[in-house]
Amino acid sequence: MTTRRQFLTIATMATTALGGPRLLRAQPKEILVGETHPLTGGFAREGNFGKQGIELAVNEINAAGGIKSMGGARLKLMVLDNESKPPVAISTMERLKDAGVVAVLGPYASGLAFVTTQEAEKYRIPHLLDVAIADQITERGFTYTFRFSPTAGMGARQTVEYLGGLTRDMKLPFKRVVIIHEDGLFGKSTADTLQRLLPTIGMEVVERIPHNAGAPSLSNEVLKIKAAKADVVIPSTYYPAHSLIIRTMAEQRVDTGAIVSVYGGAGSQYRFIKDVGKLADHMLDGNHWYNPKHPRIKSVIAAFDKAYQQPFAYEWMLAYQSAWVLKDALERAGGADRERLRDALARTNLKDQIVPYPIVFDDHGQNTQARALLMQVQSGTIAVVYPSDVAEAKAILPVPAWEKRMRLSRSSSPASSTG
Repeated sequence: MTTRRQFLTIATMATTALGGPRLLRAQPKEILVGETHPLTGGFAREGNFGKQGIELAVNEINAAGGIKSMGGARLKLMVLDNESKPPVAISTMERLKDAGVVAVLGPYASGLAFVTTQEAEKYRIPHLLDVAIADQITERGFTYTFRFSPTAGMGARQTVEYLGGLTRDMKLPFKRVVIIHEDGLFGKSTADTLQRLLPTIGMEVVERIPHNAGAPSLSNEVLKIKAAKADVVIPSTYYPAHSLIIRTMAEQRVDTGAIVSVYGGAGSQYRFIKDVGKLADHMLDGNHWYNPKHPRIKSVIAAFDKAYQQPFAYEWMLAYQSAWVLKDALERAGGADRERLRDALARTNLKDQIVPYPIVFDDHGQNTQARALLMQVQSGTIAVVYPSDVAEAKAILPVPAWEKRMRLSRSSSPASSTG
């Protein structure tokens, strides 16, 4: 016996086959996606980059037909400023939860992510991080937090491996290392890993110097670097302090064989090159970066530059990538439901992305296949120098004498603030 539902299905198929009218589909709905970024306060520059990167991706996704598995539903962003303050970041998560967002993107800094991920877990909202590298964030057993980029520990380990490879291949006599790092969650976790791993490549940490990320002067810290007579100096800090360290080292005529930052706030920033001129040359940085050999990367960078008149910065690139990871998961979830989306994110398996690694999450929500790359500033441009599968140029080491670089900087670099 044919049921009413079976009869209607057969009738619809027959009508369509005969050229009759198809059933009308509902108009594509909007999917509300939350975003919390530091748009004001100490991390405002980086937070606004993140906001712009997500905007660019969402505009591209919507222009290409939205979420096709949901009838072309468009993504709609609800953007809240967390003001670079953890208590405000908590309140943004509460507001986003009340608004009914399906997921939250952001929030750039580790200290902010530490609290936003706690709130996401409490409210059972999938939270896809863009940067926020502190290892502890994905070590607390949370099931709604997902980070596709490398952690502080991963980036530090990889940078140490790259440094060891370069010193071996180039027969460099580097032995003594000074680590200078900001004294927050990000800097401490990076420095801990560096101190543990550098001896495995034959290097000794002779001085570890913490500093306040907002300090107006780092003269005393740089005097310690000078006294240590290091072969390698490793800064791990945010942009203003990183820029200040380099200028102060130049002023105090601190000579060293290499400056190799790990997740440095300056070494992979075109803003830094503009600010300090020749002082930036030959600096190395183990950091987030794109795959320079990916066929789409030039067009993506050009689209961002056209939309925002800004040079490349990894902050917007990672935020841009986070929106595409979310898009993939929404397609597979087939509905704007937080639980279905969480499960879809957990099953993510992306291989052809602009980041130089596949994206697959483990049980902690961390992409264990993520990796930092090693870049070097060479004649005013930033080039990948390690590992070999994505390298664009050969590393130049050891760096020219610091005093000579200082004379060159005086004659050619533009005047600028400390950031």
